[in-house]
Amino acid sequence: MEYFFDDKEKQRELKKILDSWIDPPTPFRHQCGVKGLGCDCAYFVARVFEEIGVLQWRKNLMPDYPKDWHLHNTRELLKETFEKEFNADSIGQFKDGFFKFKAGFDSFFNGDVILLHYGKAASHIGIFYDGYLYQAIEMVGVCRASAHEKGLRKRMRFAYRILK
Repeated sequence: MEYFFDDKEKQRELKKILDSWIDPPTPFRHQCGVKGLGCDCAYFVARVFEEIGVLQWRKNLMPDYPKDWHLHNTRELLKETFEKEFNADSIGQFKDGFFKFKAGFDSFFNGDVILLHYGKAASHIGIFYDGYLYQAIEMVGVCRASAHEKGLRKRMRFAYRILK
C-alpha cells in the first residue's frame, strides 16, 4: 500500500504548509478555515490537505455542528466525516486502555491524522509531524504540541494514514 507522505518532498511541503498556519498566527474560530483569520481543528485539517492536494474543498464538505456537540452526543461525527471524505487507511485505535497500531506500524508517521476524544466522542483532530500534533485549539489558535504529552496520548482514539 502506498501512502501519500511516503514521498520526502511531500513531507517537506506539508511541514511548510503546517508552519504557515502558525506564523503568522491563525486564531481559533468555530466552523471557519481561513489562514490568518481563523479556523477550528476540523477546518484546519481539511484546509491543510486541500492546500497539499489531498482534498478538493466544496460546499457542505464539513457538516454543520454546534461547538459543544461532543458533550451531548456519542455519535462519532468527526470520524464519520473523515472516513467518508479521505482516502485513508485506519492505522490504529484506542483499545483496552492503550493506543494500538495495526500490524506493521509501531509509531506515527509524518502526515498521519489523529482524532482525539473529548466529551462523549472523538471531537478533536490534528496532523502529526516530527513528534508534534498540529491542531487548532479554542482560545489558542493553530499550534503544535508534543504528541507524547500525557494529556494528548490518553485522548487519542483513532489514527489514519493518507493513501496515494
